[in-house]
Amino acid sequence: MNMKTNFRTIVLTLALGFAASHAFAQEILTGFQRETSTKTTHYVNETGIVLPFFDDFSQTSVYPDSTKWTDRNAMVTDGFPLNPPTRNAATLDVLDQYGRVYDYAISNAFVAEYLTSARIRLDSVFEPLPKALTPADSLYFSFWYQPQGNGNPPEAQDSLVLQFGTATERQEFLYLDYQSFSLAEIFAEMQVDTLFPGDTVWSFGSCIPGLFVIITDTLTSQTQGQIAIPCDSVFTTVADTVWTHVWSVPGQRLSEFVAENHGQYFKQVMVPIHDVKYFTDHFYFRFYNYASIVNSSLPSSRGNEDIWNIDFVYLDLNRSVSDTAYSKIAFSGRRPSFLNRYQAMPYRQYRVNPNAAVRESLAIDIANLDNVPHEANYCYTVRQIGGNQHYTRFVDATVVNPYLESGYLECPESGESPACPFVGELFALNMWYDSVSYEIKHFVYDSTFAPPLVDSMVYRQGFYNYYAYDDGIPEMGYGVEPANGRFAVRFEMAEYDTIQGVQLLFNHTLNDANNKYFDIAIWKDENGRPGDEVYRLSGQRPQWGDQAYQFQYYRFDQPVMLSGSFYIGLVQQGNGLINIGFDASIDNSQYNFYNVNGSWQPSEMHGTLMIRPVVGPSYYIGVEEFESAKPSVQLYPNPVGNTLNINVQDNTEIVKTCICDLMGRRLFQGAFEPSVSVADLVEGMYFIRFTTAEGQIITQKFIIRK
Repeated sequence: MNMKTNFRTIVLTLALGFAASHAFAQEILTGFQRETSTKTTHYVNETGIVLPFFDDFSQTSVYPDSTKWTDRNAMVTDGFPLNPPTRNAATLDVLDQYGRVYDYAISNAFVAEYLTSARIRLDSVFEPLPKALTPADSLYFSFWYQPQGNGNPPEAQDSLVLQFGTATERQEFLYLDYQSFSLAEIFAEMQVDTLFPGDTVWSFGSCIPGLFVIITDTLTSQTQGQIAIPCDSVFTTVADTVWTHVWSVPGQRLSEFVAENHGQYFKQVMVPIHDVKYFTDHFYFRFYNYASIVNSSLPSSRGNEDIWNIDFVYLDLNRSVSDTAYSKIAFSGRRPSFLNRYQAMPYRQYRVNPNAAVRESLAIDIANLDNVPHEANYCYTVRQIGGNQHYTRFVDATVVNPYLESGYLECPESGESPACPFVGELFALNMWYDSVSYEIKHFVYDSTFAPPLVDSMVYRQGFYNYYAYDDGIPEMGYGVEPANGRFAVRFEMAEYDTIQGVQLLFNHTLNDANNKYFDIAIWKDENGRPGDEVYRLSGQRPQWGDQAYQFQYYRFDQPVMLSGSFYIGLVQQGNGLINIGFDASIDNSQYNFYNVNGSWQPSEMHGTLMIRPVVGPSYYIGVEEFESAKPSVQLYPNPVGNTLNINVQDNTEIVKTCICDLMGRRLFQGAFEPSVSVADLVEGMYFIRFTTAEGQIITQKFIIRK
């Protein structure tokens, strides 16, 4: 014990009632690859959510809403769920929040991860009038779920589990608070003039009785100094939560699930809350999944597996078992790209032939979650970021039948509808820009309903200097067998351009067993398949970022000039899967090829290899900006000379700042400050990237001009 004196004492306390303590030639897909306690401790620092509790995950991405959920391991995306009732779903798998396979993953069923609610008040409601809740108020908890989706199916030994939790508050000891007394004060209190080794000095004054120190030196009235005596005990309020099993379902393949679910891709579960023990101001619920990765004989295949998707979680009173509808018209599925072939492409290549680059119409999934038809009005807006092109396209209203009866809104035989609106204009041709992006907002609404039913979704259409077939979410992993197997993706360049490198996204596997050597190669086209090799970057290994779903840039040691069709891909040097990211939600298999026996063959796997060639006159890597309804961070002045000021809007909480140059090199990284000195950087264009408390990335450009 560190005492505030130059002599030694021993601190003791009385009992205070607290505790101080594969061998065949083939192409292979894998998933993107703790025993549960019955009691959990929550530190109570919240007032709790008042009913209703609702989350369809459409307003968040990557991580669950921290105001509704207490953990961050479940991922929120629109890639893993297949045909969900609303856009996005929370996915339980075997990956942590950084995309790494849990180090305790085994081939037998184990508890992988949790999706736990924040504290919910089931004791009372306060609107329209304060009222205590009882079982007579007919509380129901409902949600939709799906096994597998676009990922790996959970086996029969795996399962999805729902538990309810109740908590009781208690005081937990944190530490002792000390107060220093002079020896004169202590002598006066004890009515002595000398203290000997072994003497006890008890707390006095305003301190709690029963605390003391034992003297280890002889102290007299001539001794200088003070003695720190334990004076008070500091406690915090915690809630111990006891969990009760409520519902579970074993794993199965999606095809079997859909057949048993009358053709529906998601199934709704209704759970009544009758037990009086749940009617407390400390109620919780949580989902967790049992998972089991493949056995250790296939170490580089031990990636993400056993996928469960959860959507539309709803808890409220005055419901019934038949209350399966909800007054909502919602966008579902993926947000559509305006481009005919790619999700993103270089702006220079777009300008050569914009008519061929842009599709004629979009495909949008719209669901009516009510039990009665609704008239859906639809429009979208296109706004060039930092530019002048802006337009809005309206589509005539269309009746949307209930989702449980008819599924998504279908397109007519001719013409357009909210499910298949036409693309209104080509994107502008700004010859002096090297990259542009557009914010595209979709709106669907029924204004005849009170209150109006409205849903929206936002997409960022990027013309950067790379090609992307994928949407950035690797639902699975890809590789070929045996050693020296190779795979490639076909791209088209309308005019000669320079390939500077490639962005690749690799999945983590258990202990990163796929950390194997490979070569990056480029091939010319030969009758629709890879032909002569024109470039090879040898001796590369997988790289990973510090967050999930991060591409890594592999810069070529010399640029490669090409036009027309070309192929870029990997040559695996050893046995075992390389486990590169595979976007199973977008089928571009017609552009994927593999070669394991000396002959190139079209891929048999439906999806997209996550390979993005970087092209253009420089090493600049295109960076997509954060997709939000409006910019939440403003930079000024821009251009800047010495100090860049940062204005954060909409209560966005920024925790980290990073500045990169056009080559993607990190020049600065640190905790967020409202201003950053750039005085030491040379003139030119830079990227500044902000990381929010929820793990979202906001990227903007700025220019330094001295």
